[in-house]
Amino acid sequence: MSADLSPVIAATAQWLVRAYPAAGGALSTALAETQARQAATVAARLLHPTPVDVALLGIVGPGGSARLDRLVGADAGATDGAEHGWRTWVDETVASWAACLLADPALA
Repeated sequence: MSADLSPVIAATAQWLVRAYPAAGGALSTALAETQARQAATVAARLLHPTPVDVALLGIVGPGGSARLDRLVGADAGATDGAEHGWRTWVDETVASWAACLLADPALA
C-alpha cells in the first residue's frame, strides 16, 4: 500500500465507522473498524491504481466529508474545529465504493 494513500484510507474508514456505527459491544465495533479499513483500502487502490493517480490525489486533494455529512444527515456544526481535521482527508468516491463492498455480504 502506498504511504500517500494512508491518510485517505484512515479518514474514510473513520468516517464510515462514525456514519454507520456498529450495533453491539466492543467486539462488533472492532470488527466494523477492521472491515471499514479493509474496504477503504480496496476502494482506494481500485480508484488510484498507479503512482500517478496517487500523486494527482496529493495535488488535488480528496475533497473532504462535507457532502457526505449532508447526505447522511450529520450535524455540520459539530464538525468544526481542529479535532475534526481528519474529515478533510475523506474521499467521497472511496467512501461510496467501500460502502458498496461492505453492503455485499459475500464481499464483507
